Amino acid sequence: MDDDIIAQGLDRAAQRPAFEQLVFSGGGTRCFWHGGFLKVACDPLRLDPVRVTGASGGALSAACFIGRREDKLLSVMGAAFEDLDANVSQSLNELQEDGLTPHQRIYREVVSEVLDRDAIQAIAEGPSFQVLIAHPPTETWPKWSTFPMMAAYLVDLALRSTPHVEYPEKLGADKTLVDARQAAREGKLVDLICCAAVIPPVFNVEGWKGRKVIDGGMTSKAPMPKPDIGRTLILLTRRFRNLPNDARRLYVQPSEAVPADKIDFTDRQKIEATWAAGEADAENFLAKNDGAMHSV
Repeated sequence: MDDDIIAQGLDRAAQRPAFEQLVFSGGGTRCFWHGGFLKVACDPLRLDPVRVTGASGGALSAACFIGRREDKLLSVMGAAFEDLDANVSQSLNELQEDGLTPHQRIYREVVSEVLDRDAIQAIAEGPSFQVLIAHPPTETWPKWSTFPMMAAYLVDLALRSTPHVEYPEKLGADKTLVDARQAAREGKLVDLICCAAVIPPVFNVEGWKGRKVIDGGMTSKAPMPKPDIGRTLILLTRRFRNLPNDARRLYVQPSEAVPADKIDFTDRQKIEATWAAGEADAENFLAKNDGAMHSV
Protein backbone atom coordinates (compact mmCIF):
# COMPACT_ATOMS: atom_id res chain seq x y z
CA MET A 1 0.00 0.00 0.00
CA ASP A 2 2.76 2.44 0.94
CA ASP A 3 4.55 1.72 -2.33
CA ASP A 4 1.32 2.43 -4.25
CA ILE A 5 0.89 5.79 -2.49
CA ILE A 6 4.49 6.76 -3.23
CA ALA A 7 4.11 5.76 -6.88
CA GLN A 8 0.92 7.80 -7.23
CA GLY A 9 2.66 10.80 -5.69
CA LEU A 10 5.54 10.51 -8.14
CA ASP A 11 3.12 10.25 -11.05
CA ARG A 12 1.36 13.45 -10.00
CA ALA A 13 4.69 15.24 -9.56
CA ALA A 14 5.81 14.13 -13.02
CA GLN A 15 2.59 15.45 -14.56
CA ARG A 16 2.72 18.79 -12.76
CA PRO A 17 3.71 21.71 -15.00
CA ALA A 18 7.02 23.31 -14.11
CA PHE A 19 5.40 26.75 -14.04
CA GLU A 20 2.04 27.91 -12.74
CA GLN A 21 2.57 31.44 -14.10
CA LEU A 22 3.84 32.85 -17.38
CA VAL A 23 4.90 36.48 -17.87
CA PHE A 24 5.55 38.20 -21.21
CA SER A 25 7.78 41.26 -21.21
CA GLY A 26 7.17 44.15 -23.57
CA GLY A 27 9.54 45.19 -26.32
CA GLY A 28 7.64 46.06 -29.48
CA THR A 29 8.67 43.91 -32.43
CA ARG A 30 11.32 42.27 -30.24
CA CYS A 31 8.40 40.31 -28.80
CA PHE A 32 8.58 37.96 -31.77
CA TRP A 33 11.36 36.33 -29.78
CA HIS A 34 8.55 35.08 -27.50
CA GLY A 35 6.86 33.29 -30.37
CA GLY A 36 9.99 31.53 -31.54
CA PHE A 37 10.97 30.53 -28.00
CA LEU A 38 7.56 29.06 -27.22
CA LYS A 39 7.32 27.33 -30.59
CA VAL A 40 10.19 25.13 -29.43
CA ALA A 41 9.86 25.13 -25.63
CA CYS A 42 6.10 25.05 -24.98
CA ASP A 43 5.54 21.30 -25.31
CA PRO A 44 8.78 20.13 -23.63
CA LEU A 45 8.03 22.43 -20.68
CA ARG A 46 4.37 21.30 -20.64
CA LEU A 47 3.37 24.95 -20.31
CA ASP A 48 -0.20 25.16 -19.05
CA PRO A 49 -0.12 28.19 -16.75
CA VAL A 50 -2.87 29.10 -14.34
CA ARG A 51 -2.06 32.81 -14.65
CA VAL A 52 -0.62 34.80 -17.57
CA THR A 53 0.40 38.46 -17.70
CA GLY A 54 1.78 40.71 -20.41
CA ALA A 55 3.05 44.26 -20.83
CA SER A 56 3.09 46.36 -24.00
CA GLY A 57 3.79 44.12 -27.01
CA GLY A 58 3.98 41.23 -24.56
CA ALA A 59 0.23 41.60 -24.04
CA LEU A 60 -0.24 40.60 -27.68
CA SER A 61 2.26 37.76 -27.26
CA ALA A 62 0.28 36.51 -24.27
CA ALA A 63 -3.04 36.76 -26.13
CA CYS A 64 -1.62 34.83 -29.08
CA PHE A 65 -0.20 32.18 -26.74
CA ILE A 66 -3.56 31.60 -25.09
CA GLY A 67 -5.49 31.85 -28.37
CA ARG A 68 -2.91 29.76 -30.29
CA ARG A 69 -2.31 32.47 -32.86
CA GLU A 70 1.48 32.90 -32.67
CA ASP A 71 2.14 31.71 -36.23
CA LYS A 72 -0.72 33.80 -37.57
CA LEU A 73 0.70 36.89 -35.86
CA LEU A 74 4.06 36.41 -37.55
CA SER A 75 2.39 35.98 -40.94
CA VAL A 76 -0.05 38.90 -40.65
CA MET A 77 2.48 41.32 -39.15
CA GLY A 78 5.05 40.34 -41.74
CA ALA A 79 2.61 41.04 -44.56
CA ALA A 80 1.78 44.44 -43.06
CA PHE A 81 5.46 45.33 -42.90
CA GLU A 82 5.95 44.53 -46.57
CA ASP A 83 3.50 47.30 -47.46
CA LEU A 84 5.29 49.97 -45.39
CA ASP A 85 8.37 51.84 -46.61
CA ALA A 86 8.84 54.30 -43.74
CA ASN A 87 8.12 54.51 -40.03
CA VAL A 88 6.91 58.12 -40.25
CA SER A 89 4.15 59.71 -42.30
CA GLN A 90 5.37 60.84 -45.72
CA SER A 91 2.58 63.12 -46.89
CA LEU A 92 -0.01 65.57 -45.66
CA ASN A 93 -2.74 62.98 -46.18
CA GLU A 94 -0.83 60.46 -44.09
CA LEU A 95 -0.27 63.04 -41.36
CA GLN A 96 -3.99 63.79 -41.27
CA GLU A 97 -4.90 60.10 -41.17
CA ASP A 98 -2.20 58.66 -38.92
CA GLY A 99 -0.42 61.53 -37.20
CA LEU A 100 3.37 61.30 -37.10
CA THR A 101 3.45 57.54 -37.62
CA PRO A 102 1.15 54.84 -39.03
CA HIS A 103 2.12 52.44 -36.24
CA GLN A 104 -1.07 52.68 -34.19
CA ARG A 105 -3.31 52.14 -37.21
CA ILE A 106 -1.27 49.20 -38.48
CA TYR A 107 -1.01 47.64 -35.04
CA ARG A 108 -4.78 47.80 -34.53
CA GLU A 109 -5.40 46.32 -37.96
CA VAL A 110 -3.01 43.44 -37.24
CA VAL A 111 -4.39 42.79 -33.75
CA SER A 112 -7.96 42.82 -35.07
CA GLU A 113 -7.12 40.30 -37.80
CA VAL A 114 -5.02 37.97 -35.65
CA LEU A 115 -7.35 37.86 -32.66
CA ASP A 116 -10.35 36.49 -34.49
CA ARG A 117 -13.60 35.37 -32.87
CA ASP A 118 -12.31 31.90 -31.97
CA ALA A 119 -9.12 33.28 -30.42
CA ILE A 120 -11.05 35.80 -28.35
CA GLN A 121 -13.42 33.06 -27.19
CA ALA A 122 -10.44 30.91 -26.15
CA ILE A 123 -9.06 33.83 -24.17
CA ALA A 124 -12.41 34.52 -22.52
CA GLU A 125 -12.57 30.89 -21.38
CA GLY A 126 -8.85 30.44 -20.73
CA PRO A 127 -6.52 30.90 -17.78
CA SER A 128 -6.34 34.10 -15.76
CA PHE A 129 -4.93 36.73 -18.11
CA GLN A 130 -3.94 40.20 -16.97
CA VAL A 131 -2.60 43.04 -19.10
CA LEU A 132 -0.51 45.83 -17.60
CA ILE A 133 -1.44 49.38 -18.54
CA ALA A 134 0.09 52.59 -17.21
CA HIS A 135 -1.38 56.04 -16.66
CA PRO A 136 0.40 59.36 -17.34
CA PRO A 137 1.15 61.74 -14.48
CA THR A 138 -1.63 64.13 -15.51
CA GLU A 139 -4.86 63.92 -17.49
CA THR A 140 -4.63 67.57 -18.58
CA TRP A 141 -1.69 67.19 -20.95
CA PRO A 142 -1.25 63.41 -20.97
CA LYS A 143 0.89 63.23 -24.08
CA TRP A 144 3.43 65.85 -23.09
CA SER A 145 3.51 65.07 -19.38
CA THR A 146 5.19 61.80 -20.26
CA PHE A 147 8.47 63.41 -21.38
CA PRO A 148 10.00 63.36 -17.84
CA MET A 149 8.60 59.87 -17.30
CA MET A 150 10.15 58.60 -20.52
CA ALA A 151 13.49 60.08 -19.49
CA ALA A 152 13.18 58.42 -16.07
CA TYR A 153 12.37 55.10 -17.76
CA LEU A 154 15.47 55.28 -19.96
CA VAL A 155 17.66 56.25 -17.02
CA ASP A 156 16.23 53.35 -15.02
CA LEU A 157 17.07 50.89 -17.79
CA ALA A 158 20.59 52.29 -18.11
CA LEU A 159 21.46 52.48 -14.40
CA ARG A 160 19.44 49.75 -12.70
CA SER A 161 19.12 47.45 -15.75
CA THR A 162 16.39 45.27 -14.27
CA PRO A 163 12.97 44.24 -15.62
CA HIS A 164 11.24 45.82 -12.63
CA VAL A 165 11.28 49.55 -13.35
CA GLU A 166 10.99 52.06 -10.47
CA TYR A 167 11.84 55.60 -11.56
CA PRO A 168 8.72 56.48 -13.66
CA GLU A 169 6.38 55.82 -10.74
CA LYS A 170 8.41 58.23 -8.63
CA LEU A 171 7.42 60.93 -11.16
CA GLY A 172 3.71 60.27 -10.84
CA ALA A 173 2.96 57.41 -13.22
CA ASP A 174 0.85 54.57 -11.91
CA LYS A 175 -0.21 51.23 -13.32
CA THR A 176 -3.13 48.82 -13.43
CA LEU A 177 -3.44 45.12 -14.14
CA VAL A 178 -6.57 44.68 -16.27
CA ASP A 179 -8.57 41.45 -16.46
CA ALA A 180 -8.18 40.56 -20.13
CA ARG A 181 -10.63 37.68 -19.91
CA GLN A 182 -13.34 40.11 -18.89
CA ALA A 183 -12.32 42.45 -21.69
CA ALA A 184 -12.67 39.53 -24.12
CA ARG A 185 -16.15 38.76 -22.82
CA GLU A 186 -17.13 42.41 -23.24
CA GLY A 187 -15.81 42.60 -26.80
CA LYS A 188 -13.02 45.00 -25.79
CA LEU A 189 -9.93 42.80 -25.95
CA VAL A 190 -8.54 44.41 -29.11
CA ASP A 191 -8.94 47.85 -27.51
CA LEU A 192 -7.09 46.67 -24.40
CA ILE A 193 -4.20 45.10 -26.32
CA CYS A 194 -3.79 48.30 -28.37
CA CYS A 195 -4.00 50.57 -25.30
CA ALA A 196 -1.26 48.56 -23.63
CA ALA A 197 1.21 49.47 -26.39
CA VAL A 198 0.79 53.25 -26.65
CA ILE A 199 4.29 54.76 -26.61
CA PRO A 200 4.25 58.49 -25.80
CA PRO A 201 4.76 61.14 -26.97
CA VAL A 202 4.82 59.90 -30.58
CA PHE A 203 1.62 57.85 -30.33
CA ASN A 204 -1.77 59.28 -29.50
CA VAL A 205 -2.74 58.62 -25.89
CA GLU A 206 -5.78 56.36 -25.68
CA GLY A 207 -8.24 55.79 -22.85
CA TRP A 208 -9.41 52.81 -20.82
CA LYS A 209 -12.35 52.96 -18.41
CA GLY A 210 -12.27 56.75 -18.36
CA ARG A 211 -8.51 57.13 -17.74
CA LYS A 212 -5.72 57.97 -20.16
CA VAL A 213 -3.41 55.06 -20.85
CA ILE A 214 0.19 54.69 -21.98
CA ASP A 215 2.54 51.77 -22.50
CA GLY A 216 2.56 49.60 -19.36
CA GLY A 217 6.13 48.54 -20.04
CA MET A 218 7.26 51.97 -18.86
CA THR A 219 6.36 50.94 -15.30
CA SER A 220 7.37 47.27 -15.43
CA LYS A 221 8.98 45.04 -18.03
CA ALA A 222 7.81 41.93 -16.20
CA PRO A 223 4.45 42.45 -14.45
CA MET A 224 3.78 39.71 -11.94
CA PRO A 225 0.22 38.34 -11.76
CA LYS A 226 -2.20 39.04 -8.95
CA PRO A 227 -2.34 36.86 -7.00
CA ASP A 228 1.32 35.92 -7.39
CA ILE A 229 1.37 32.24 -6.42
CA GLY A 230 3.65 29.45 -7.57
CA ARG A 231 6.57 29.22 -9.94
CA THR A 232 6.83 31.75 -12.74
CA LEU A 233 8.53 31.68 -16.13
CA ILE A 234 9.33 35.23 -17.25
CA LEU A 235 10.14 35.74 -20.92
CA LEU A 236 12.09 38.93 -21.63
CA THR A 237 12.98 40.51 -24.98
CA ARG A 238 16.24 42.27 -24.12
CA ARG A 239 19.23 41.58 -21.94
CA PHE A 240 19.46 42.98 -18.40
CA ARG A 241 22.51 43.14 -16.18
CA ASN A 242 20.57 42.64 -12.95
CA LEU A 243 18.01 39.87 -12.88
CA PRO A 244 16.32 39.35 -9.49
CA ASN A 245 17.34 36.28 -7.51
CA ASP A 246 14.04 34.65 -6.58
CA ALA A 247 13.65 30.90 -6.20
CA ARG A 248 10.08 31.06 -7.52
CA ARG A 249 10.97 32.95 -10.69
CA LEU A 250 12.95 31.96 -13.74
CA TYR A 251 13.92 34.89 -15.96
CA VAL A 252 14.80 33.92 -19.54
CA GLN A 253 16.35 36.55 -21.80
CA PRO A 254 17.73 36.45 -25.35
CA SER A 255 21.31 35.22 -25.59
CA GLU A 256 22.15 38.42 -27.48
CA ALA A 257 20.37 41.50 -28.81
CA VAL A 258 17.62 40.37 -31.17
CA PRO A 259 17.58 41.56 -34.81
CA ALA A 260 14.27 43.47 -34.59
CA ASP A 261 14.20 47.16 -33.74
CA LYS A 262 11.51 47.93 -31.18
CA ILE A 263 9.24 50.08 -33.35
CA ASP A 264 10.53 49.44 -36.86
CA PHE A 265 7.52 48.36 -38.93
CA THR A 266 9.32 48.24 -42.29
CA ASP A 267 11.39 45.05 -42.21
CA ARG A 268 9.72 41.64 -42.30
CA GLN A 269 13.05 39.84 -42.32
CA LYS A 270 14.00 41.30 -38.95
CA ILE A 271 10.94 39.96 -37.15
CA GLU A 272 11.39 36.58 -38.81
CA ALA A 273 15.04 36.56 -37.72
CA THR A 274 13.95 37.50 -34.20
CA TRP A 275 11.53 34.56 -34.18
CA ALA A 276 14.38 32.29 -35.33
CA ALA A 277 16.60 33.66 -32.54
CA GLY A 278 13.88 32.71 -30.06
CA GLU A 279 13.80 29.17 -31.46
CA ALA A 280 17.58 28.84 -31.18
CA ASP A 281 17.59 30.18 -27.62
CA ALA A 282 14.83 27.74 -26.67
CA GLU A 283 16.81 24.80 -28.00
CA ASN A 284 19.85 25.86 -25.96
CA PHE A 285 17.67 26.50 -22.90
CA LEU A 286 16.13 23.02 -23.07
CA ALA A 287 19.51 21.37 -23.60
CA LYS A 288 20.99 23.14 -20.56
CA ASN A 289 17.98 22.52 -18.32
CA ASP A 290 17.07 18.97 -19.35
CA GLY A 291 15.83 17.04 -16.33
CA ALA A 292 16.01 20.02 -13.98
CA MET A 293 12.85 21.96 -14.74
CA HIS A 294 10.73 20.46 -11.96
CA SER A 295 13.19 21.63 -9.32
CA VAL A 296 12.75 25.30 -10.29
